[in-house]
Amino acid sequence: MSAISVFDRLTALPDLNGVTGRTIRSVFPRPALIQLDGRRPEPVFIAVMQHGDETVGLDVLKRLKAWMESHPLPRTLWVFVGNVEAAEAGVRRLSADTDFNRLWAGGTTPLHAMAETIKAELAAARPFAAIDFHNNTGANPHYTLVHGLGPEDRHLASLFSPNAILTLTPPAMMSLAMRPLCPSVTAECGQARDAQGGEAGFDFLMAVLHLDHWHSEEDRALRLYEITGRVEVAPDVEISFEAGTDADLELPANLEKWNFFERPAGSVFARLPNGRCPLSVIDETGRDLTDRFLTIEGDRVVLKRDVTPVMLTTSVRAIRDDCLCYLMEKPEARS
Repeated sequence: MSAISVFDRLTALPDLNGVTGRTIRSVFPRPALIQLDGRRPEPVFIAVMQHGDETVGLDVLKRLKAWMESHPLPRTLWVFVGNVEAAEAGVRRLSADTDFNRLWAGGTTPLHAMAETIKAELAAARPFAAIDFHNNTGANPHYTLVHGLGPEDRHLASLFSPNAILTLTPPAMMSLAMRPLCPSVTAECGQARDAQGGEAGFDFLMAVLHLDHWHSEEDRALRLYEITGRVEVAPDVEISFEAGTDADLELPANLEKWNFFERPAGSVFARLPNGRCPLSVIDETGRDLTDRFLTIEGDRVVLKRDVTPVMLTTSVRAIRDDCLCYLMEKPEARS
């Protein structure tokens, strides 16, 4: 199967009225690249629905479709609509090898070839910016993932949120793979059920489409973090969010409120009713940093240093499918 045969090419947005993630294949039966001409030729590239249950990108497209009925595009826009089969099933991905946000650094499958084809065509078009729209499973403020600290990176990120996370992994994620071509971010737009995510995402897209050049300073000051470790939970561990259970790992019911708030050293992170710790902290190179961040005191897991968690969630499925959370530090605090 060739790259061309796994995605469609369109030159207009279809009618999206009433379309949901679960019915998206009524308008996009396969992944699609939509190329919309605008006044400035260097395109903005956006990706939506790379994870099937993260529907904010569809909300952005609906707002864009309505806006375009009475406005010309100020800049050419390329839209990649991703994992429509997973969207139809209401899940993040159908299998580990069909995570559309892990296709963009090369590979051997038709989906990898599709990503390489799109990336090569985009490079030839000299893109202005790239944005990948995502939702979170847990309660988080809006934030961007950025992959450089140049003025254009900071300016782009600041148009969406004052919260930004610098990360250089995983290399196969879309926004990181596009960074050599243009300023590029992932826009994390809160939970899928929150309509404000679609509004914020559309406003962000409009701001970028109307730009004619990058500023030397961000529009608003950024709170910049770096991801220091990923907190993983051992497989087949029983997880509970209620006190007094016999689960292997007991987490606070309100732990999502910790997202983007610093937790000081000495804070209790979790409880271990059965004594065994199923948590590990892994850095971006795969090194085990558990002993640097966590210690066991009786039946409690305690933080050994000040950290700011992000993407904490009470969704057991999301924890098993991805991780419990990421730990962040200010760049100047790393040692």
